[in-house]
This record gives sequence, C-alpha cells and structure tokens, in this order.
Amino acid sequence: MLIFLLSGCVTSVQLGDIVVAEREDGGLDLSRYTGKPLVSDLRFAVGAGTETYEMQAGSYRLLEGETTWESVKLGNRRGEGLWLYDLLDDAGDIRGQVAISPTATNVLNIEVMAVAGNRVRFDAACTGNDHFVGGGEHAMDVDHVGEAFSLWVSEPGIGKSTEETQPADWFITGTRHSSSYPDPFFIRPEPVGVLTNTNARVEVDLCTGDRWRFDVADSAASWSILDADTPLGLVRLHATAYGAPAVPPDWAFGAWTDAVRGADRVLAVAAELREAGASATVIWSEDWRGGEELAFGYHPRPEWAVDETLYPDPSGIDASLEALGFKWMAYFAPFLVEDTAAWDEAIDFAIRDDKGEAYTFLGPSLETSTTIDLTDSAAYDWAVSKMEACADIGFDGWMTDYGEWLPTDAELAKGNAEVDHAAWPVLWQQASAEALDGRDATFFARAGWTGSPLFAPVHWPGDQRTSFDADDGLPSVVPLTLGGSIAGVPFSGSDIAGYQSVGNEPSTKELWMRWVALGAFSPIMRTHHGAFSDDDWQFDSDAETLAMFAYYSQVHASLFPYLRGLAEEAATLGTPVVRPIFLHHPDEDWGRTDAWLLGPNLLVSPVLAADAQRWTVGLPSDTKWFDWWTGEAVGAGDLSVVVPYDRIPVFAPAGAIVPTFAEAPDSLVAGPLDGITTLAEADKARVIHVFAGAKGSFDEADGTVYSTDGVADASGETSSTLTSGTLTAGGLTLTVSGSVERAYTLKVWR
Repeated sequence: MLIFLLSGCVTSVQLGDIVVAEREDGGLDLSRYTGKPLVSDLRFAVGAGTETYEMQAGSYRLLEGETTWESVKLGNRRGEGLWLYDLLDDAGDIRGQVAISPTATNVLNIEVMAVAGNRVRFDAACTGNDHFVGGGEHAMDVDHVGEAFSLWVSEPGIGKSTEETQPADWFITGTRHSSSYPDPFFIRPEPVGVLTNTNARVEVDLCTGDRWRFDVADSAASWSILDADTPLGLVRLHATAYGAPAVPPDWAFGAWTDAVRGADRVLAVAAELREAGASATVIWSEDWRGGEELAFGYHPRPEWAVDETLYPDPSGIDASLEALGFKWMAYFAPFLVEDTAAWDEAIDFAIRDDKGEAYTFLGPSLETSTTIDLTDSAAYDWAVSKMEACADIGFDGWMTDYGEWLPTDAELAKGNAEVDHAAWPVLWQQASAEALDGRDATFFARAGWTGSPLFAPVHWPGDQRTSFDADDGLPSVVPLTLGGSIAGVPFSGSDIAGYQSVGNEPSTKELWMRWVALGAFSPIMRTHHGAFSDDDWQFDSDAETLAMFAYYSQVHASLFPYLRGLAEEAATLGTPVVRPIFLHHPDEDWGRTDAWLLGPNLLVSPVLAADAQRWTVGLPSDTKWFDWWTGEAVGAGDLSVVVPYDRIPVFAPAGAIVPTFAEAPDSLVAGPLDGITTLAEADKARVIHVFAGAKGSFDEADGTVYSTDGVADASGETSSTLTSGTLTAGGLTLTVSGSVERAYTLKVWR
C-alpha cells in the first residue's frame, strides 16, 4: 500500500502499515498508520574509517582506528512504492543514498549506502521511556538502555569486566558485552523492533545521551523496523523473518549426560544412569576424536575422526547405548592443528595470509593452528564429509563448537574476513545442518548471529565459571538465556555446574545442585564435566548427587508434553520456550535477570547465590500465583521462600495448564525397547495440572488441545481414559480435544 498524505509542508507516505513522515527540521518520523509512534527524528550519516585488529584466543583488540563522520541531509526524494533519498553534504554533493520500502505489511526496510565512505549510521531520538531488550547473549544485562558497546562475534572471555574498556588480559577476561552470540536486534517499548542487517561490526549507543544509534563498519547496511501490537509479537516476527527455526528431535528433550575418557567409562555411565533410575536419553563424548591432559584441563584432541584407541568399535558402542535407550553425540571444532592427521589431510583448505600461505595462530590447545575456509566449497565439502562419516559410524549429532576465531586480515576464497565476520558461525552451523539433513540427529552450538536458529537446533550459552560469580557463573545463565530467546533461540541449555575454573575454584556440590535444578526447567538439560573434570563435582560424585540428578531428570522428562508443545509453537510462531517475564506480564521490569518464564505457565526463579537458606521471588502483581510443587496459592508480589538444596522455586499463574507425563520414562527415544520405558509408553498417560482463577488453554504438539471452563470451588482430582471429552474436578471442567486415546488425570489447584 502506498498512500501520500499532505499536511502543510510536511509530506508523509504509508508503506504497508508504517507511515514515514518528513520533519520540517530534516529528519523522519515513523509511525503506525493508526498514529502509534515507532521511531522519532530518524537521521542518517556516512563516514570513512580504518582499523587494525589483533586476535588472540578468539578475542579481538582494536589496535588503531578512527572514523570521520560526515553531516548529511536528506534530499532529492523520488520513487513509487518506495522512497529513495540522496544524502547530501553542505555543498549539495551526494554522499550516499537511502532507500525505504516495505518488505511485509508490518516490516519496513531502510537501506543506507555510502557513495565513497565505508561507514553508515542509523540515528534516532530517545523518548525518556527507553528500553533496549535484545542484542544477543550477554552475561550481565537483558535491557541495555544507557549503554554503548560493540556487537562483534568473539570469545566471551573467562570472567568479565563490568566495563567496556578491555583489561590488560583482554585475551582472557571479557568486557561486559563480549559475546559469542551477539545479535543486532532490539525491542523498544513503543513497541517497535529494530534489526540491523549486516555481518560487519555494529557499534551501538543506546541512549547514553538523548539519542540512540547504530554504526555499521561497512559501506552499506539496512535496518528492518518491525511493528507489532506487543513485545511478544515483535519477538515472534523477528524469529520467523528468515524462516522457521530448526527444531531438535523429540529425544533431545530428555536429559543429556557427558561421558569421556573411553568406551569403558561411557558404557559404565550408561549402566549407572539406568541403575539410578534417571530419565536420561543422551550421552555425549567430546573426546571421541581423542583426549589429552593440558595445563588447563582435559580437552579433546584436534582431530576430525574417531580415536579407535579410546573408542574401539564405535558402531558396537553405539549399538550397546541404543539398546539402553541412549543417543550418542560427538564434537567438532573448525580448527586444523599442526602435527595432526587432519592438518596433513586438509591444510590446503585453510584460510590464507597475505602471502598465500596457511594463516596460523595459537589455537585453543596452545598449538600452531588454523581454521578451515568455509567459503571455499572444497573445504566446506570436506568438513561436511567428516561430519557425515561421524554420523555413519553411529553418532547422533555433536557439539558444533567455536565459530568466533576468524582473523580479520585473513584471505578467504569468497568475501572479506572483517566485513563478513559475523557470518562465520552461521556458515559453520550450516555445515552441521547439511551433514545431518534427513537423519534422526541434532547438534548444539554456542556462537551465533542473525540466522543461526535457522540451522542450529540447540544452543548453549558458553563456558560459564564453575562458581556463583555474577559476571560469568551461575547467575549469568539467566540473562544469557533470555538474550538468546530475544535473538530467536528457542532451545538452549547451559553446562550444569559450569565449565571453566580459570581464576575460580572448581564446582562444588552446592553449585551442582542449584544448577541441575535450573537445568530441569530449561528447554535442554545437559551436563558437562568441566575443564578440570577430576576436581569438579560430577553427577555421580556421591550417592546423594546421583539421586538428585535422577530426580530432576525425571522432572524434566515428565515436562515433555509441555515442552514439546512449546517447541511446536516456536516452530510455527517463533515464540521462544524461555521468555522474559515482561513478555506476558507487561508491568514487570524489562531488565529482570533473576528469573524466567518457561513458556507462559511456569515462572522459574533459580537460587543464584551460595549458602542461601531463603530466596525472594518476584511474582507479577497482575495475577494470582501457585507454588508448582505444592499447589498452594501464594498471591503475588515479593515472596520469601525456604530453599533447601533440592528445591528450585517454580510458580504457576492463575489459568495455567501444564500437561505432564504420569510417569517419566527411562528414555525419550521413540521405542519400544526391551526393559526400557520409552516415549511410546509414557505418551499413554497424562497428568493435567490446572491452576484455577482464570480461563486457560494449551496446545500439545500432536494437536491435542486443553481448555478450561467454570469456577473452581475447591482443589480436586479426577481420572478418565478418553480421546476427546471432559473431566471435572473441584467445580472446574477441562475439555480435551484430541485424536489420541490416553489415560488422563486432572489435578485442579485452587
């Protein structure tokens, strides 16, 4: 739709549902056609700049760089169906162009191109009621208002400064916003979403003064302006902009346990988990390609094929695991390391230096290393072939590690290593997706940028400290996960008890127990042994811990009907499984980093400090809340709860419907298997938890729909076997509409 609106000397055009209005002072105002403001006093700039980077350990330091910005104004407007402007300097010379056009009814694209420079800027006025939620995965913040930082894919650091200035050990310690998975998408309270479309470095200033801006280190970039009725609508619109996110197979929603140091240990862990009664489905072995003790812990060898000394007869190992209901996963990283078989085989596929030689650096193992050039079709195909070979011998997926280590001065077969820097992890994940296409398999990745969720079914938020430290320990998991959700990541799970012990003590039993409880109320529940595995507390370090893992793995597996329903919603609508609380409770602080919603119906408030006996949970005041564990009505507001080590505070709002399995299976593989309860058996029975006080509904992935009617006058319980029909307890009626006959138990809490 193209509508011209004339009001005095100010000209407006409606492009889709968004109106672009020229201001008398030279800027632009964007609004919905209904009059709702979206962006005020929008202006543009072009510039020229140079910089030199140093890369160490996947972190980057800007050694020198200076950008000169040129003041420009809009002129020479023209076009039909879109608006084109020239960017004019004070002399009237053309310094760039702006093209404004709708890409969907509620999405406006604004492309800015510099004629001679290599920098472009998008700049708008703050309103005084500003929030900027998003920006990808960051350890300390979800709402970044009042901050200025770079969006640049890098190692996040081991531990973090609270500032943006790099410390002396910048190659180890990260800045506040160092991130493996930055994302150039933010939502504001109008509500409006702003997505910067580029693979280059983006410098953001989010109202440190009276304006907010995005500076892109390239000669052209575009900005997508997303309009929706609610912030949740913006998250969905962004998540589906590039297509539906990849969804892992059903079995990925069972607990994952890592096991390393050889076949005997892997099979022993499998037997131990079954003996303990754990509901566990995945074992992953990062040292499938070999392992070695280094100064900073036990790490996988940098090969690209199975180590048959550690894992002789991998197909036989896989068959043994499959019989016990386990999927087996491996590990890949994009490096080639000197004096390895992979180096000898593939060094011609490496990125190059300015002399045409393999570009080398000190890699993660502190050895001479390089990375394969994923823009070289032969190198890409070689990587895919190695992954396919891994799957062919029985592995059901892997960790797709790294993606941050691309020196900016490397020569690529295609593209520019600096300008296309952020595309690197996406390309690396695309290779894994291609290798596993058509298989009952999945993979998980940590690095990312715009488009990653299209390829990577599962993400994890990096290598946290094995500690309660706020900068990079357990507390950081909440903002990291929430930031990933805004970026379009539906399925994530952290390393239970953390990974890194550089600069802090190994994990403790208390930390492990607090973290495993949070893992159970995450989309993916996954352990990792930690860099110093002999010193870190493990899932089987004592009988109590093993029992705790078994218990919470059952809790997690029992939530499968709920989680899989949320996964279907993610695939169709783009709604993340883990959500910031304000997306459903608008009066809540946009910057909360102490809790999350698992879907709309479970508020999860992990205990994030050591030695806590009580924990304060902030329950939104717009509804009544219930304790998930007891069904007790608790009201709203700040609630102080007793938190023994085996309990995580979880609450459900009035109207919530949460379907669970009646009994957690041994495994979430499809089954059937002799002596192992699987998804097929567990799927025959449900407990439907209903929390009274408001009408509710919930859709399962198989199309079964639950809805409530009536007013509960008491808590109650009833059971019936049906395909579709009703159950009534405590005066409340649950309607089941489905195509699968199941044994249902309705539990109503009032």
